[in-house]
Amino acid sequence: MTDHDDELLRRSQDAIDEAKAAAADVTEPEEDDLVEEDLPVADDAEPTDGPAPAP
Repeated sequence: MTDHDDELLRRSQDAIDEAKAAAADVTEPEEDDLVEEDLPVADDAEPTDGPAPAP
């Protein structure tokens, strides 16, 4: 490999490592945190535009 290829691989790996670190920092709220306690959560709700078409 050339020095240029080594540099490209190093920069690519650095970008991958940064993306992994950023993804590890992401937290998703719990379902209970998304709705007020006095509102029901519709687990079986249908989409408002109807069911998806059959393949």
